[in-house]
Amino acid sequence: MSTPNRSRKALLHKLWNLGRAASTQTVFLHQAIAQSFGLNATDTKCLDLILTHPGVPVTAGWLAGMSGLTSGAVTHILDRLEKRKLIERVRDLDDRRKIFVRVREENLAPLIPRYEAVGKAFMELAGQFGEQELQVICDYLERSVEVSRKELAKLVAGNAAR
Repeated sequence: MSTPNRSRKALLHKLWNLGRAASTQTVFLHQAIAQSFGLNATDTKCLDLILTHPGVPVTAGWLAGMSGLTSGAVTHILDRLEKRKLIERVRDLDDRRKIFVRVREENLAPLIPRYEAVGKAFMELAGQFGEQELQVICDYLERSVEVSRKELAKLVAGNAAR
């Protein structure tokens, strides 16, 4: 018979391993979707960052700050997205040196069905849980996102110090 402490340790170990597996599968899933459009997962995740921040004046610098990527990497990402006509670069009318990034939503149609199918599958899974369970899952994910943000900031700061 396992003690409560041993059982908790086993659950934490299982959670760690499942988190790693979920992260890996998520990266591969996003890469497969992106690759079918001649992009990579980082390209589509940057596009998603822009889409999930409506009203934010998006610049390459903003995107670099949000993603932890270098300005050079962001420039290449924006080049690929622009080549596929998924974004456009627009000069600021007041400060011609500043360039904003705008999503060309009319050209997202080919991407939407693939992401909607994945979203539907995950919502079907989530629908199997009760309200209290969903609240615990949401709480865990909110905290996980915050931990990821903090760890990303530490890594970016460490890389900048090198």
